[in-house]
Amino acid sequence: MKNNIKNFKKFILFIVLIIYPFSSFSSGKIYGKSKTAHKEYTKYELCRLKKVEVNIKDGEKDGFKCIFKRQLKGKDVTVFQPTAQCMSSFKCKREIQD
Repeated sequence: MKNNIKNFKKFILFIVLIIYPFSSFSSGKIYGKSKTAHKEYTKYELCRLKKVEVNIKDGEKDGFKCIFKRQLKGKDVTVFQPTAQCMSSFKCKREIQD
């Protein structure tokens, strides 16, 4: 009889330990305005390499221009660098479309 009571207590304890952690997954409430929900985030788009040109300044070669085309509508992005090795694509800031 005592053995059955001990087993029953162990069983109840086991059930409580399994169910107890799941009670803490209830959703939280936000009182007032959330600072992260209303925050404006910087949006990005993909810019792909269009062409590489030689940059000439005062009649002399002055590095290279990597010209990238935006994924959406907008002006091309130009990056100046000393070598002709341009990355094939990168994430650029999205232009504001009116």
